[in-house]
Amino acid sequence: MLPALAQGADYRVGFLAYRGEAQGRAQWQPVIDSLNRALPAHHFDGVFLTQQQLDQALADGRLDFVVTNPAHYVLSRHQGLNWLASWLDPRFGSARESVAATLLVRADTGISTSQQLAGRRVGAVHEQAFGGYLLVAEQLRRRGVALASLDLQFRGYPVDALVYLLRDGALDAAMVPACTLEQMAEEGLVDPAGFRALMVQADAPCVRSTPLYPGWSFAAVNVNDEVLLRAMTRALLAQEQQGRPLWGAPIRLDEVEQLLRDWRPDAGEAPTWQTLRSVLLGYWQWLAGLMLVLLVIALHHVRVTRLLLKRTDERDRLHHLIQSREQELARARQATLLGEMATGLAHELNQPLSAIQAYAQAGELMTAEQNSREVFDHIVGETERGADIIRRFRQWASQPLPGADAFAPRDLCRELAQRLTPRANAAGVKLEVNAGPGTLLSVRPAVEQIVSNLLGNSLDAFERRGQGGRLRLAAGREEGGWRLTVDDDAGGVSPVVIEALGHTLPASRIHGMGIGLMVSYRLARRLGGRLTLDNVNGGTQAQLFLPEEE
Repeated sequence: MLPALAQGADYRVGFLAYRGEAQGRAQWQPVIDSLNRALPAHHFDGVFLTQQQLDQALADGRLDFVVTNPAHYVLSRHQGLNWLASWLDPRFGSARESVAATLLVRADTGISTSQQLAGRRVGAVHEQAFGGYLLVAEQLRRRGVALASLDLQFRGYPVDALVYLLRDGALDAAMVPACTLEQMAEEGLVDPAGFRALMVQADAPCVRSTPLYPGWSFAAVNVNDEVLLRAMTRALLAQEQQGRPLWGAPIRLDEVEQLLRDWRPDAGEAPTWQTLRSVLLGYWQWLAGLMLVLLVIALHHVRVTRLLLKRTDERDRLHHLIQSREQELARARQATLLGEMATGLAHELNQPLSAIQAYAQAGELMTAEQNSREVFDHIVGETERGADIIRRFRQWASQPLPGADAFAPRDLCRELAQRLTPRANAAGVKLEVNAGPGTLLSVRPAVEQIVSNLLGNSLDAFERRGQGGRLRLAAGREEGGWRLTVDDDAGGVSPVVIEALGHTLPASRIHGMGIGLMVSYRLARRLGGRLTLDNVNGGTQAQLFLPEEE
């Protein structure tokens, strides 16, 4: 007699229907009907799902009982499963040895060994299917066949579709649960003569490619009514078919657990998502702590990086400031040195110029010839101009420049050319002037001093070489100011002079282009312009650019 049940209820029993809902209902509906007859106070309703649907239903809490293969049972025990009975497959008659898998190929194919499957299309329902993919993959691994060498194709449920695809040539091999081919042949769905199994094991009611493993389980899902569970267990154990029991006592699943624990189809493959999930669930406290530590380290790294960038910016700013101050000090030292040299030169040159002027004036008084008087008068004028230049040179070296005035660069060029023509003719130099119209607002004496120094340096080069040539003075307006150019073909200057220009005072006077050139460069900068020197076409080209003051 079954114990009286306290209260009736409706229960949902989920079945793993790997061949589809219709076939699953045909196979398992008698079990549901038997439970409803044995326990009339309750109502049991069967739902027939794929493995993924079954997992989702368990996760959503929509099932009260589940009937599934041993691997799925082991992987789903975290759902609170309570094993009630083990299925005794009528074909095998043993709950301990009733699940296997078969690797099928077409009978007309040339594939006779598992090693010949490399590069072939091999189908399975799912990567977690125990009675097909997992068992066959383990046997392939033991025979040295790497799954990575196969063209694996997971086609989903039902498993019958794999047999049809293999028959029609869409697959070269298929991994299916043992007895699937025999069941489909009994139902008249396929001709078994068109298929052949690989890795065939010892004799069994169904051809198989793997050893036999424990059978299916009937398990409760978070149902704690002991009276109901005991009554259901008795009802299951009482079910028979042709005088043979269909359910037996629960058996240990050590073999299945060991296979799942050690299963590695290929070295280097990522673990299954179930293994990852079990690790996360089992060590989530440690993982959370580790993530917290990593987060603190990352935040500290960000803070240190920001501080380092801030200190680096401060260091660069101070470095630029120090460089700027050092450049200012260098310019001040050069200006001081230039002032001292200018004072010394003015003092030394004033005496010979005064003597020359006195002698010229005395000669002018002593001679009665008109030509001689004109020569002496010219000497007196030049000495006065030289004295005036020395005074300006001394003034510009230590005092601010005078105010700017508007003047015509063309007139300045002509005056300088007229003044230097006798010297140029004596050296065999053809002096050319090409100056455009217009006025320039700048300090005329300073501009005159710069251009005069440049022309004098060119004439010095011609005189040293002892060979005439061409000397050209040009002036023209361009965008933003005026450009005055002095170029010659006197052989050029040493690169040392060009490199030293604008940096340091030359240590010695190189080819007559020492102090005068440096003074010209300084004057150009004080006027807001720039002076450049280059060797061009066998000579020297000096360019003075002066911006127009607004």
